[in-house]
Amino acid sequence: MVIPFLNMLVALASITVLLLTVDPARAEDACEVPEVGSWWNEHARNKQVRRVEVESVCENERPVIRMRVFTRCAPRDCKWGWQPAYRTRSGRLAARFPGFFGARSIEVIFMGKRIEVLVTINPHDPRQTDDFHSAILTRR
Repeated sequence: MVIPFLNMLVALASITVLLLTVDPARAEDACEVPEVGSWWNEHARNKQVRRVEVESVCENERPVIRMRVFTRCAPRDCKWGWQPAYRTRSGRLAARFPGFFGARSIEVIFMGKRIEVLVTINPHDPRQTDDFHSAILTRR
């Protein structure tokens, strides 16, 4: 009778230790996405990235990220719409934006108060070559 009681005490003690070692701040850190916000390129030329918006929510202690990109157009900026974003193995934030004439892949490199945005344009027409440009944006 004493041994099952001791086993139960050991099990309760180990569960208590486990619960006390879980750091709630650590769960918040897992959901932290430093790129969240609105980023601007004041010097964008026509058809170049002018603005990037990044949003994130925490679900099951994991960030769910989405990104929206605007290019400079006239009379107002062109929206690419919201797309899911993900963290690459290199730590960059990435998203793919499908389109009628091709797809655009975006990679965001976080640099504190700035980000660098790498844009690769993949046309659906095999006769056209891929295009690439990059821009530095600042938080607004």
